[in-house]
Amino acid sequence: MSSLRAAGAKPLPDLEARDSGFAGGGDQGTAMTSTDPPHLDAQDAQDAQGRRITMFVLPKPHYVRPVRRAVNTILRRWEMAHLAEDAELLTTELLTNAIRHTDNEQPIRVTIALDQRWLSIGIRDRSASAPQAHRATASQEGGRGLLLVESIAGSWGYRFHLDGTKTVSCRLPL
Repeated sequence: MSSLRAAGAKPLPDLEARDSGFAGGGDQGTAMTSTDPPHLDAQDAQDAQGRRITMFVLPKPHYVRPVRRAVNTILRRWEMAHLAEDAELLTTELLTNAIRHTDNEQPIRVTIALDQRWLSIGIRDRSASAPQAHRATASQEGGRGLLLVESIAGSWGYRFHLDGTKTVSCRLPL
């Protein structure tokens, strides 16, 4: 954890503190639970009380793009289009890391939440490994995701939960 703090990761107010359990809580916005790629219609965005949307996706790389599009749609509906490009990139990096490092088929929870100061993005999975920011060599294809998150997000961090899940989250200032 100290190396992550040195790299810029800081403890965050737990995005999930307002949720209960891995499968999502009662009135936490719209939970999309499907094996199909996430789809968001106008009613979903309007129903997100407290400006919070949760999507569940299977840990498959082909689900990253639909989640990215859903984030764009959510932010446009919330009149936060100026954050869409950065939020899409951050969501893509965090979700890709979760998919790459999970070893099971349990759904990954993607939460987008907006308050008066921050747009928060949380990715909750069942991976037991802590995220590690490291410098990739020029010949490595991957390994730069968390450095990218660090450079774009206002803050980021991770938290292990008692139910065996882990949330990696970041925030963008409004």
